[in-house]
Amino acid sequence: MLVEDDALIALDLVDALEAAGYEVLGPFTKTSEALRLLQQRPPSLAILDPLLREGFCVDLAGELRRRGVPFLVHSSLQQDEPLANGFRGVPWLMKPVLPSALIHVVRELARSVAAYARDPRETDLIPAPWESIPTSASSNPFIRKLEGFASLSDADRAMLERISAHPRTVAPATTLIEEGDEPRGVYLVMSGIACRYKQRADGTRQITALLLPGDTCDLDVALLDELDHAITTLSTCSVVRIPFADMRDLVGRHPTIAKALHISTLADEATLREWLVNLGCRSAIERIAHLFCEVLVRLHAVGLATEDTCELPLTQSHIADTTGVTAVHVNRSLKELRRRGLIELHGRTLKILDGSGLKALGEFKANYLHLKNRAVA
Repeated sequence: MLVEDDALIALDLVDALEAAGYEVLGPFTKTSEALRLLQQRPPSLAILDPLLREGFCVDLAGELRRRGVPFLVHSSLQQDEPLANGFRGVPWLMKPVLPSALIHVVRELARSVAAYARDPRETDLIPAPWESIPTSASSNPFIRKLEGFASLSDADRAMLERISAHPRTVAPATTLIEEGDEPRGVYLVMSGIACRYKQRADGTRQITALLLPGDTCDLDVALLDELDHAITTLSTCSVVRIPFADMRDLVGRHPTIAKALHISTLADEATLREWLVNLGCRSAIERIAHLFCEVLVRLHAVGLATEDTCELPLTQSHIADTTGVTAVHVNRSLKELRRRGLIELHGRTLKILDGSGLKALGEFKANYLHLKNRAVA
């Protein structure tokens, strides 16, 4: 069941949910309409904006809880606002949210319901379905990433929420910092794809790292007088610039976050080593196969991909600059990957049709990412 009175947002949500295989009841724009549906045809799950034009739908939330229907909130309100008191203890997504992130939370919620229903004898021992999903890990890629490296406390998560709470939208091909510039803070990517790169005098570029949601750019850059590479956006991105003073305070007051950030830096260094192997030892098609496997695994780890599909807003030129081959080689390699039945590329969406085959071709092993059980099998 979808309760949302913004027509454009509702249409986007319906499209995303139906594309993922869900039947959508609604969208409903009034509490009374949704309550009538509950009487006639109780849904398995519900997505609601608590603040409709007619006011807060607290009665609907209460009825959903009474009937045991798990729900998640999709709202422009902050979760800690006093007005949100009637909606505590449920997964909370701040508008706007990527469709892939929403689908991930819906699937996690559905899985928790299934687990809850499997053993009714333990009802007193199992939390209510909507309480079994961490509310922060679902929607914040920065938190999701660091939770894979260390066990964060509620205070840690709250701090990470605060420090990443106000991203700004940046257009594609926007340079965040030029090579030779004095560092001005630590950049954090919350959505989209950015990159580190080096550029030659003739204009050719080598991308040395892809910066995906949850990634920080050069944590220790405050120790340098100038940056030895440039950072730019490859797609529309949401970016937070964290002042060095705030970063020092974060690390000093939260040792577990400091540990997670350090492991993240070690994983970045391991990734760079793997990329050196890619450039030095693998053919064009093998490099691209390896890159696609890596991007899918990294996005899956922060809840922005399924086991075989992710958004990939990269052009063939971006892929060429990343893999060190020409755009012509990229085009030929993509055609060959399609011909072998390994991938599908439709617009900005990558679907891996044969994961084992693609990994074998690129000799991809996810161990260098240090994701433990979060890597796609």
